[in-house]
This record gives sequence, C-alpha cells and structure tokens, in this order.
Amino acid sequence: MNTKHATFESFSVTETEQKINIHGYNETQPRESYRALFLLLFLCHAPVVLLWLKLVPFDYRFFACFCALAALVWFCLSRQYSLAELGFRTDNLKSSLVWNLFFCVAGAIGLVLMHNAGFLRPKLQHHSPHVYLFYFFFLGPVQELLFRSILFSEIKRLPGLGNRFFLCISTLSFCFLHIIYNHPPLLVIALISGLAWGAIFIKRPNIWGIALSHSLLGSLAMALHLI
Repeated sequence: MNTKHATFESFSVTETEQKINIHGYNETQPRESYRALFLLLFLCHAPVVLLWLKLVPFDYRFFACFCALAALVWFCLSRQYSLAELGFRTDNLKSSLVWNLFFCVAGAIGLVLMHNAGFLRPKLQHHSPHVYLFYFFFLGPVQELLFRSILFSEIKRLPGLGNRFFLCISTLSFCFLHIIYNHPPLLVIALISGLAWGAIFIKRPNIWGIALSHSLLGSLAMALHLI
C-alpha cells in the first residue's frame, strides 16, 4: 500500500515537471521577460530624453543613435531573436510591400498638402546627399527594427500581452522619439505614422516593406525640411 502511494507521488511530480518543461515555463521567466522589456524601453527612450533636456547637444543626435544602436545589438544578442521573429521574411514580402507602399503614397500626399497649406513649420536647413543616404539605408530601417520588429518580438514573449499593447507602446514610443524637434504637428504625424506602421506590422510582420516605407516618407520629410 505504501509502495503504491510512493510510486503515485513520484509519478505526479515527474508528470508536473514534464508539463513545465514542455511548455517552457517557470516562475522566473515572466519576471525576466518583463525586465527585458523595461530595459528595451529604456534603450529606446534614454537618448531621446537626453536630447530633449539638452543634456546632449542636438548636433550630436547621430552619435547618441550610434551609442543606442550598440546597446541594442548587445540586447538582441542576449535575447537570441531569430531572423523570422524579427520580420526578415520573404513569404509575406509581396503583401507587406503593397500595404506599406499604399500608406507611403497616402502619407506623402498628406505631407505635401499640409506643407503647402502652411500647417508645418519647415526648418531652415539643407541636407547634403550623404545625409539622405544615411537616413534611407540606415536610420530609417533601424527605427523600424527597434520600434516594430524587436519590440513586437519581445512583447510576444510575455504572457497576457497582445497586439493592442504592442500597438500602444510602439506608437507612443515612436511618437516620443520626435519630441526632440520641438514641433507639435510633427508629433501628430509621427503618431499617425507609428499607428499605421504598427498595424501593418501586426498584419504583415515583415521588416523589408515597413523599412522601405519609413525611409521613403522620412526622406520626403527631410526634403520638405521638416526634420
């Protein structure tokens, strides 16, 4: 009788351990995942706060971006994201390009109309060609990698947090990035753009299409001297 009882207890413990291992869940995982999310949000916002408070001069904003990028590379390596998890895919590339280019055209029309109507305050500065190349091939894609790909991947690892939470955090974080320009209409544009890109990424998680859309619209904003 006692032997059977001991066997039943050992079986129950083993079954419970197997269940935990199958689902890959333990009590420390959610806590570690939340810590990783808070660290990621800190990396997103710390350079912006330093620039906004003028603790770092505005002319050094690209240097601040490089420092944040170095920290971001370390973060990604430690979290071990897969390329597919970050949206480096080809199976949904066509549909992603269609949605992103549609928004790109609509956004470009909106920018030009608002600019011509005098709602936007252009900055009195001219960008050299190498600045456009830097933005198009590096800065624009990096922003999408951070505010869409990595943030989406990290939130998906947390239990109980869904697409709405990602869309909210992603949009507000992307909008806050543009506070350094001290131009409220630009914040509204960033809010709308972040919301649209976040929604598209949820439907079509592909980094190529969304990075292209961001780079094109951002380059147009630079040509209109908005950023």
